[in-house]
Amino acid sequence: MGILQSIQNIFSRPQKKEQRSVNYQLPFGPTTQVSPTTALTFSAVWAAMRLLSESVSTLPVGVFRKENNGDRVEVDSDLSFLVKYQPNSYQNKITFYEKIMMDMLSDGNSYVQIVRNRNGRVLELIPLNYVNVDTYVLDNKLYYRVDKSGETYDSENILHFKLITGPDGISGLSPIQQCKNAIGWGMDVQEYSSTFFKNGGKLSGILESDRALSEQAIDRLRNSFNKNYGTLNGSNQTAVLEEGLKYKSISVTPDQAQFLASREFSVQEVCRIFSIKPHMLADLSKSSFNNIEMQNQEYVTYSLMPFISKIELEMSLKLFRRNAIGREYIKFNVNGLLRGNVKDRADYYKTAITNGWMSINEVRQKEDLNKIDSGDENYLQMNMTTINKIGTDGED
Repeated sequence: MGILQSIQNIFSRPQKKEQRSVNYQLPFGPTTQVSPTTALTFSAVWAAMRLLSESVSTLPVGVFRKENNGDRVEVDSDLSFLVKYQPNSYQNKITFYEKIMMDMLSDGNSYVQIVRNRNGRVLELIPLNYVNVDTYVLDNKLYYRVDKSGETYDSENILHFKLITGPDGISGLSPIQQCKNAIGWGMDVQEYSSTFFKNGGKLSGILESDRALSEQAIDRLRNSFNKNYGTLNGSNQTAVLEEGLKYKSISVTPDQAQFLASREFSVQEVCRIFSIKPHMLADLSKSSFNNIEMQNQEYVTYSLMPFISKIELEMSLKLFRRNAIGREYIKFNVNGLLRGNVKDRADYYKTAITNGWMSINEVRQKEDLNKIDSGDENYLQMNMTTINKIGTDGED
């Protein structure tokens, strides 16, 4: 191990990182524990993290090489198989990138060990638990120590994906920790809403009487009234009150109604945290048919591309030999997410074909259709001319 072993001797063994948790309390209700695990119990956080992780993990990805003439050619190799289909023996490509995304969205950091053979060829990509990984800098070189195994790795053998880099310039910041107040408030709103409707959640009404009633009489009246009128089967019936009782209905107060409506605001808070448009989390209050397509494109540009670019760059820098960096690279294909409606795509392809910068087979490939014979030819319209040549075609 050499220098890696010396690092372990220089630094005292760090305490194992725990799942970070912060107590957050509103003026009402119990204390809410905000951590990457508990935050997932908030439906808006779950939906946002699932949306982002599944969007990235299901995108086509591959290894590409840039030819001398500028063409991009997909490479079929052992590394391509790892990146495109199965990074390790127990994960497929989708679960592998989901793990990376969920770690970044939870802790702000995701770590993957690069397993190589003696010749430096990549054999496997093994995700690590971010709780067990600590970073060290020695002689301007970055090292990663895995507490569970006690091993230390240099930065060339660890893929480190980060959300937003923190003050140290090495580790990423956790959106759960940085926005714990907003998430904790939303979790309390969700909990309050649940208890509000559970078993009524509030007093639906009271029985009034001018007479003094015994405890037994009060229990008998309560049980009898709930049995006959407190269920769905007993709704819309005529209540018969005895012993001079009067029923007084209690409606939802304006404060309670306003608080329940604030759940919509809590969803918007989560959208701000994860840079997602509200309609992606089923909040269509500010969306229309005309702007949904534009918002979908904004989702790819502003929500997904920062993650995709970070993953592509980190893998491209560390999975290839130094003399191949820049010539060979990892690339995700987001064209499927950027597709417009059928009419817009048809107009786009028509323009591309008639102006000669796309062939029929290139269009068919983008639409997942098989090639046709003579479909690789490029066409260009010949019915255009300058104004001063109009009417002179037959002249000598």
